[in-house]
Amino acid sequence: MQRPEFGEGRLRAAGVVLIFFAVTLAPQAGWGIGQQPSESPNPESSSQQPDTEAPSNFGAITPYLGLTIDEIEFPRVAADESASLLTTTQLKIGGPLTRDGLHNAMQALFATGRFADLQAEAERTVTAGVRLRFLTVPNYFVGQVIVEGVSVNPSANQLATATRLQLGELYSREKLDRALAGIERVLEDNGFHQAKLTNSEQRDETQHQVNLTFHVHTGTRAVVGRITLQGDAGYSMEEIINGAGNFHTGDPVISTRLTRALQRIRARYQKQARLLAQVSVASRDYHPERNAVDYEFQIERGPVVRIDTEGFKISHLRLRKLVPIYEEGAVDDDLLNEGRRNIQNHLQTLGYFDATVSVSQHAVQDGKELQVLYAITPGDRHRLRAVQIRGNQMFSEDLIRVRMQCQPAGRLFSHGRYSEALLQADVRAIQDLYRSNGYRQADVSSRLINGYQGDLSQLAIELNIKEGPQTRVAWVRIDGDYTLPSEQVLPFISTEEGQGFNESSLADDRDTILEKYFNNGFSNATVDVSYVPVVPSPDEAPRVGVTFSIQEGEQFFANRVFLNGLYYTRAGVARREIQVQAAAPLSQQDMLESQRRLYGLGLFNEVDTAIQNPEGTESRKNVLVSMHEAKRYTFDYGVGFEFQTGQPSVGTNQPLGQTGVSPRVSFGMTRINFGGRHQTVTAKTNLSRLQQRGLISFEAPKLLNRDLRFSAIGFYDNTVDVSTFTSERLEGTVQTVQVLKKDLAGNRDLTSIAYRFSYRRVQASNIEVSDNLVPLLSKPTRVGEPNFIYVRNRRDNDLETKHGNYTTIEGGVASSYFGSEA
Repeated sequence: MQRPEFGEGRLRAAGVVLIFFAVTLAPQAGWGIGQQPSESPNPESSSQQPDTEAPSNFGAITPYLGLTIDEIEFPRVAADESASLLTTTQLKIGGPLTRDGLHNAMQALFATGRFADLQAEAERTVTAGVRLRFLTVPNYFVGQVIVEGVSVNPSANQLATATRLQLGELYSREKLDRALAGIERVLEDNGFHQAKLTNSEQRDETQHQVNLTFHVHTGTRAVVGRITLQGDAGYSMEEIINGAGNFHTGDPVISTRLTRALQRIRARYQKQARLLAQVSVASRDYHPERNAVDYEFQIERGPVVRIDTEGFKISHLRLRKLVPIYEEGAVDDDLLNEGRRNIQNHLQTLGYFDATVSVSQHAVQDGKELQVLYAITPGDRHRLRAVQIRGNQMFSEDLIRVRMQCQPAGRLFSHGRYSEALLQADVRAIQDLYRSNGYRQADVSSRLINGYQGDLSQLAIELNIKEGPQTRVAWVRIDGDYTLPSEQVLPFISTEEGQGFNESSLADDRDTILEKYFNNGFSNATVDVSYVPVVPSPDEAPRVGVTFSIQEGEQFFANRVFLNGLYYTRAGVARREIQVQAAAPLSQQDMLESQRRLYGLGLFNEVDTAIQNPEGTESRKNVLVSMHEAKRYTFDYGVGFEFQTGQPSVGTNQPLGQTGVSPRVSFGMTRINFGGRHQTVTAKTNLSRLQQRGLISFEAPKLLNRDLRFSAIGFYDNTVDVSTFTSERLEGTVQTVQVLKKDLAGNRDLTSIAYRFSYRRVQASNIEVSDNLVPLLSKPTRVGEPNFIYVRNRRDNDLETKHGNYTTIEGGVASSYFGSEA
């Protein structure tokens, strides 16, 4: 594998250090720090995160200490960003220059993560003050990553993922080396050991990012060389590797081919119940003189696993469903214990409520078999006749029963469903129901009744509930350092004043508040929740007060939104879907919604959103949106034959005509991103001797960037119909749909009106039957009709509707004014 040298256009490997000019003031020179400006560092230097500790040796600054700061300049920074940097330094124009102030300013600038190198210069002004200049060299961040020169096995996306470069992160030489190594590894796994790999960088000075393109010249793919087999496979190499694995010498080296071979070999052993079989590749050696990879397989077939039961007979087919070792293809204690629990539950459904099951493993036949033995003690068989609930006043019996696992005998369980563990779980579930509604002192007890109604085989369960008083929420308060109004927070949590107190819901409320803050730019916010009892009056129920303590931390805002990867798509089409607004709080929800909307256009294969310089301390962050456009053209085609009775025969009017066979050709083309917008053009055609059809359509889902959908369809059909006549049909439709109302999420149309105009011309020829036998829609006619369709959709779910209604109203008129023969 050949890799590029890191030279021109790439980052230096050397680390960057902070440079502060501390030169003694020259009497005639006018420079306080930096008698002459140092040469600007190489813009291609390494963009590494520097140490944020600024040098503490400011001996040469002594002549300027105490002078008034008249000006602070950032010559190499855009004017609209200088104000933000000035705020970062915390230096005040008109204030005195101090040693600690300048030191802290340098530290703060480096902590933003935006600069690879920083120099400070000072000079006196005519007013006997001091002018500070901060000369900066920007860091660069990862932009788009593109891989060229590959198609499949591996694909460009696989290689891009192998680079492990994250959109928006700081770019460095080490990360580039890691990216090249990752691409090399994937190429070699797929047989390209002689590939040549180069990379190029495109630096964007506006966005301060590096767009990377990796150029791959794959060369010749290696082939599978010698295959050797080690271990106790139980088969010859030809049987297990070549046969079962379908892996042969001379096959091209592809990672997925090797993976499938290992899976097929394991499947062969699993079919023989050898669930402990070990199949792996022990070594693979590349030989450049043969351009081949030799493989050594290590296979240990292991014992045959057999499951038996003792004390109760269960069919082998049922055991395979109850014990998950066959489904998982492995044997371990967790799976065996899960099988034990499944067997116990199965016995309980049969009425053996006291059944106990244990599991053990035994090697038999000198280790050739592994016996998994489930020892079952079924106990007496019973029938659970009744589950009685007493003492419930707050909740209905039906509401309690749906939370219970113990069930009386009925259609689903002929003997009922009961065990001591299930009963205790039901008691806990009922207690949780009460306590989640404020009944903190609720107590639930259970009693098993043997010999119910005098029959020793019958059981009953009695549940006694003592509800106790309901504890309500006295007040909900927000405390701490916060700026968001409580009206933007409290309505979204479930804990409300006057409601029953639910301690378990406080954690969900805390997460809800955190999500609200995260979506308002407070990425470092913390929320603690506490509650205290409120002393009630003698006639009042118990109450508690809930307090959410909030520490917001720093708020981050969106600075600029950069779009990358648009080549054919108009930028405005993508920007209209971006929900992140400049100067607005930085919201992860808005970023995800932007990504969802861009995918919804159907113009992009991949959309990534990220924050540039996520580790930096600056409060205004750039948001990156990287898009990979989908292929604009899609073609489909086919060739076949068409068989039909009714082939035209001159001079005869047989009802079925003659039998005919005709070749048939179909072709279709779809063009998305038409005109750089969210528009689609489709053309389809079918050609044969019996039928000729053609269709062309145009669709614009967002006409004039509004909630208008426009479509136009042209259709032509010429069909020979059972030798009795030939129909020629020409049709065109233009339609505009106006969306009047959407749901709250904006994903579904609730009310819309469609305005449509259709024109249809049908001509019939070669008529050899009575005119009455020709279908109405196939008779010669011409129809032009404007119409409208009103749709009102109030269904809860379009696919699985449970309630709501769907109403349509349609009307139209066919008149000679519109070309109709009426």
